[in-house]
Amino acid sequence: MKLTKARKVELSENLLQVRAEIPDHLSLIVVTKTFPASDVELLYQLGERDFAENRVQELIAKRRELEGKIGSDVRWHFQGQIQSNKIQIINQHADVIHSLDADRHLEKIDDSRQILIQVNLDQESEGADGARAGIVPEQSSAFAERVFAKFGENFKGVMGVSPHHPGVTIEQKRQGFIKLRQVSEEIHSFAPKARWISAGMSDDYRIAIAEGATHIRLGSSILGVRAPKN
Repeated sequence: MKLTKARKVELSENLLQVRAEIPDHLSLIVVTKTFPASDVELLYQLGERDFAENRVQELIAKRRELEGKIGSDVRWHFQGQIQSNKIQIINQHADVIHSLDADRHLEKIDDSRQILIQVNLDQESEGADGARAGIVPEQSSAFAERVFAKFGENFKGVMGVSPHHPGVTIEQKRQGFIKLRQVSEEIHSFAPKARWISAGMSDDYRIAIAEGATHIRLGSSILGVRAPKN
């Protein structure tokens, strides 16, 4: 797809608006799922270096398409549900994995990857469509100890998705992020450098920032209305 001046202007304006709202110390990860690789190229030209995907095949396709078009300083994040049969290719193509939540996957992930554990902040949705993955908060610290034992300083911290079940309130989202911060603080007792709190998406990143997020993952705020999945 030809890179258009109008699209670059649009992305630049959206980025400027987001950057004006977030603290300088906070890391921005642009979620590019369902958007074309050309948008990643434009965002790279605009100074972005961290991009996230939910689906392994889309991550691979974009990396291949962008070879020679963007620099090796890009960091690719995988934030989707981990499937055992795809761990080998996740190891090959993702620099940071945000969504580790099971011991059966722990031993299969390359210990050179940077890892976050996903904490379930939306237990009311369990068993229903759209249920959130993740370790329940009460078990997160024990799981994190096992992750830290393998990954050491490559264990970076925690990730969470705020409650999104029907009827959810802003206060419930806030309490979800507070819970994630509390889990993070527990982990510091044995992994003092695991201080990443990956939390907040386009509809709730302001709440996440107020409750301690260090990394936010934004898609539509920057890229616009998301294209439907194939």
